[in-house]
Amino acid sequence: MKAYKKEVQFTIWMTLAFILVGNVGLIFSIFPTDAMIFGFPAMYIVPILMGWFGVFILTLVAGKIGNRIDDEIDRENESLSESDEVKGV
Repeated sequence: MKAYKKEVQFTIWMTLAFILVGNVGLIFSIFPTDAMIFGFPAMYIVPILMGWFGVFILTLVAGKIGNRIDDEIDRENESLSESDEVKGV
């Protein structure tokens, strides 16, 4: 059951991270700036880059960590089924 709890916590944290990264534009609209990045105003380019690349990187991280948690769940389920077989259930 520890792996399931870990998966729920991971899902909650990744959801919050996706919401934060995907809505960086709102943060820049609250705190406008005159800074320039790559020749573009920071208040326009940073939300675009975070929306594209930030979400892409989070997706890769979520997939990798999610697969590890799924493997842990499989191992946990296998150990539970083996203990049930030993008990004769």
